[in-house]
Amino acid sequence: VVVGGGSGREALEALEGGAFDLMFTDLKMPGMDGLELLQQARARFPATDAVMMTGYSTVESAVGAMKYGALDYILKPFTQEELLAIVRKVERVRNSRRVQAEEAEGFVRWTRPLRVQHLIMMITFILLTVTGVPLLFPETFRGVFFFEDSSLLRGLIHRIAAVGMILLSFVHIGWVLLSEEGNRNLRAILPKFPADLHEFRDLILYTLGKRKEHPFAGRYDVFEKFEYFAVVWGTIVMVVTGLFLWFSDYLFALVPLWVLDTMKIIHRWEAVLAILSIALWHTYHVHFKPGVFPGSKVWWNGRVTRDYMIKHHPAEYEQITGRPAHVDGAAHGEEVA
Repeated sequence: VVVGGGSGREALEALEGGAFDLMFTDLKMPGMDGLELLQQARARFPATDAVMMTGYSTVESAVGAMKYGALDYILKPFTQEELLAIVRKVERVRNSRRVQAEEAEGFVRWTRPLRVQHLIMMITFILLTVTGVPLLFPETFRGVFFFEDSSLLRGLIHRIAAVGMILLSFVHIGWVLLSEEGNRNLRAILPKFPADLHEFRDLILYTLGKRKEHPFAGRYDVFEKFEYFAVVWGTIVMVVTGLFLWFSDYLFALVPLWVLDTMKIIHRWEAVLAILSIALWHTYHVHFKPGVFPGSKVWWNGRVTRDYMIKHHPAEYEQITGRPAHVDGAAHGEEVA
């Protein structure tokens, strides 16, 4: 969109009415000259770049234009080709500036509420693992917790961690259902068919080296979606079976013995599956895969690099920036005042 004006005041009014990427201003104008317009526009609309036009070329005017933020200086009269060349140059400068900012700052992928939830889950999972595995291999882990008979302490810590994970589950449910951010994340991670099936096929081919480019994933790829719902399912199974074992003395008179034995088997082997999934699947895809090794810091600072975003979540990158993920060219649809 191109908007014209006959004076500096009109230019400022146009800038107040909408967001513009580039402003062409004359040096000599009635009421407010180009240098004053540049000064006010830079202070009030820093996202808008400017190019000075004039038929009175002097060193002082060129220095003044650059001092107040003009990206370039074009002499009148000029041809259409010269004007287009200036616009392309400004586009390259603006894009280079955006790329530098993205490389320096990265992208926020996890906000603080999500990082806190993940940290609590990580702590409770580790505690449940450390205190639960000795029950599977009692001879191997005899004497854990630094003394011979540690079953009481181990059981107490195990139950405290279990309560912590249950409470966290309710907090997470409330977060995804009631908060805007959580609901947005929930909508993004819900399965979408058949798109997810196609992405899964392409992701397998990419992982095996049979495909050059990463699939065009959005905020969550199919591996992340699978892992999330695996955690949801695993948490439900572990909580239900764990409660049966916790209150087995009370349930013994209400349910057959085989039910409690079955719950014990499910609880133990679901725990083994969860530990192996975290140790192998999660560790590789989050910390060891190419481009991330030796470890992702998103769980700590919530940020990912520009290269990571473009490679692994190109659709989300385009949604955030409005620019093609694999092209470092100028954005389309820029407005000029």
